[in-house]
Amino acid sequence: MDIQQYKQMLEQPWGKIQYIITFAQLEHIKGKKILDFGSGFGLVSQFLAENNEVVAIEPQEEMLFAYSNHTYEKILGSLEQIENFESESFDIVLCHNVLEYIEENNREKYLSELKRVLKKDGKLSIIKHNQVGKIMQAVVFSNDVDQALDLLKGNQFKSVSFSQGTTYTIDELLEMSRMKLENYQAIRTFYSLQMNEVKMKDNWLEKMTEMELSVCDLYPYKDISFLQHVWLMKE
Repeated sequence: MDIQQYKQMLEQPWGKIQYIITFAQLEHIKGKKILDFGSGFGLVSQFLAENNEVVAIEPQEEMLFAYSNHTYEKILGSLEQIENFESESFDIVLCHNVLEYIEENNREKYLSELKRVLKKDGKLSIIKHNQVGKIMQAVVFSNDVDQALDLLKGNQFKSVSFSQGTTYTIDELLEMSRMKLENYQAIRTFYSLQMNEVKMKDNWLEKMTEMELSVCDLYPYKDISFLQHVWLMKE
């Protein structure tokens, strides 16, 4: 994993907008106890820590402690750290851009632990790669038809900043988690399809954010977006 390259990407307009959209989809959460599993640089954890009690687990020490001004609890590790928490400890659990990089035969185990530490009626927030959106980006943005055809034949992909990943559908997620689908939203419906030169122009970030948020809860946009934000409920 190239952490510095990923960090630099987050400082670009196309990196910032993803978190602006994510924050908008999470800003209603207040007064909750939250576990952020695979918290990365902690951007989401810190945003939520303003109005909630947040515990973040991250296996990459360089990412976990990249910033010293954070106000949430940080734990270095992975699944073994979740096992230290009692059942029904959290109101909300986040698992953003994580399951793609876990071996397929281990995903159910991870989801089982995330579900265990959720309170009854608690919610699991998952941000996942969407195969359809990734194929569209490969053709339109990257002009890489070979990559798109490879994605169409299977569900594996190579990430610039992370290791190789594997996509999964919402139906597969429901089967693995045995949880109830409450809703899902779009992230990156349009902006991944534009050239980066356009994204450097004045007001691009504001106008594209408005556009993305206008369609994030609408069909068919959330079925063709690069990322999908899936909300599951523990019954």
